[in-house]
Amino acid sequence: MQPTTSSESTSPLQPFPNLGNVITTNDVSQKGTGSYKADYVNWCRTMHLLHDHAPGWQFCLAYYVDNSHVWKAPNGTAYVIGYFTGPNGERTPDFPQAIMDNRNNAIAYEKVSARDLTDSHRRCLCTAAAAQFGLAWQLWAREEVENPHRGESAPTAKPVAKIEGVADKDQPLSKEDREKCLGLIQELSPEGLQNFLTAFRSHFGLASDAKIAPVLTGVKHQNWMNANLKNYV
Repeated sequence: MQPTTSSESTSPLQPFPNLGNVITTNDVSQKGTGSYKADYVNWCRTMHLLHDHAPGWQFCLAYYVDNSHVWKAPNGTAYVIGYFTGPNGERTPDFPQAIMDNRNNAIAYEKVSARDLTDSHRRCLCTAAAAQFGLAWQLWAREEVENPHRGESAPTAKPVAKIEGVADKDQPLSKEDREKCLGLIQELSPEGLQNFLTAFRSHFGLASDAKIAPVLTGVKHQNWMNANLKNYV
């Protein structure tokens, strides 16, 4: 299957790319465990899909006052407004996204940090792509994502071969599982991330300033995350 271009996927009645059937199960990641478990498409993969299937369309944040991207609601909380521009001068409608903490509560305008803004930029990118292009709408509507893969020749992730004489918990992670783990960590709030890093280092006997990414390579690390990540979401 060849990537769709914006000219192939638009019409006078549908002036924007229609990407409702683009994602597959290969694009979907999961964060949290148990009742906290949720399916999502990582913002970076969302951009990759847009590059492939809607070339020339770019995501933007609208300016408020004093060249700020942070808007102020009547009750003093903050939000951003996102939109897409197209290769021929098109512009999608404004799409507002609240700036929220890790409990999905709106943050006061005066208390918005740079991390709050960048996190909201990524969230708005994904929600606006779903609203305007239909990209990953199935996850927002909790519909099943179609399988098989996007194309017959799409590569299938191969599991890591087990090492003889090594316990299951000490086996290495596959590249795909490791990337999922790192993606889940990146989705944590600043406070949740710091608490997670502290607990991870303590559990695995690491130095207080040890980098986590190079260390997170084994099944035991994934198992610990599956059991404990919900405490930091």
